Amino acid sequence: MLTPSSGAVGFGRALLWAAVVLGLALGAHLEAGGHVPPAEAVALLGALLLVVTAVAVRRQIRWPGGLALVGLGQYALHRAFSFLGGGCAAPLLSDGGARTGAHAHLGYPAAGPLAYETCAGAEAAAIDLGMLAWHVLATVVTVALLVGVERGVWLLAAWLVRTFAVAPLWLPVIGRVPASAALDVPVVSVDVHVAPERGPPSSALVMRLAA
Repeated sequence: MLTPSSGAVGFGRALLWAAVVLGLALGAHLEAGGHVPPAEAVALLGALLLVVTAVAVRRQIRWPGGLALVGLGQYALHRAFSFLGGGCAAPLLSDGGARTGAHAHLGYPAAGPLAYETCAGAEAAAIDLGMLAWHVLATVVTVALLVGVERGVWLLAAWLVRTFAVAPLWLPVIGRVPASAALDVPVVSVDVHVAPERGPPSSALVMRLAA
């Protein structure tokens, strides 16, 4: 039976959820001033998110479940982006200057790993409200978009099942006539009289006709 919870349709739904959640989370993180991890890390996060959404789409996702799924996804992706992206704003560097050269390229402050951890924490605190607002907006937009898509997919699947379902063929039932109610056919005897075959004319008749 056609169902959106499995097969190619289910995989497509899971892929759509993963792509939209990851894309909007990445956009919200960038708009809030966060740093983006390498492409390999983003691809790995997308694969992990696809596994989660593949489990979630076994049922139709509605508003409560969608908010929980996307909200947790946005928070987890924000933490992953912050951890894997690294970097900190120029005013947070230990020497007070802007990043240049190799330090600017790698996203590490000049004072080493300890200063990097300090500035990463300070950066998170500095952009907390803006980051929260952008991720909340991304969550609402994602759920509003994908819950509508979910409803349309499930309604279409239900319509297709009703339209193309094969109805069983019902044949008329003919009752058996009991032997006692069978029609008696009268036996009609017909007497058929067959005339005997006639032989050759007698000799007397022949002489009479000759005279």
